[in-house]
Amino acid sequence: KAGRIGKKIKHIRVADQSTRWGSCSTSGTLSFSCRLVFAPNYVVDYIAAHEVAHMRHMDHSDRFWKLCDELCDSNHMVRAKHWLKTRDDIYMRYRLD
Repeated sequence: KAGRIGKKIKHIRVADQSTRWGSCSTSGTLSFSCRLVFAPNYVVDYIAAHEVAHMRHMDHSDRFWKLCDELCDSNHMVRAKHWLKTRDDIYMRYRLD
């Protein structure tokens, strides 16, 4: 996904993030919650696209959402946002340590 927008990922970090599914730093580091292992593939695809889109747009502007939609496979964004909205509290409620 990063290659599709001409960007390079500096580093990928996986950790027990209990408040968010992923994040993108201005230095090009993408961080993902280890809890994504429990999510369907289309959700993982959307989260990856979302964070890669932040490599170009560090906001949630219309341009960001358009790029995010372009980076997601088929209709993953709509399905994934629904899945996250209806299950986020279940997966993020507990600390894993």
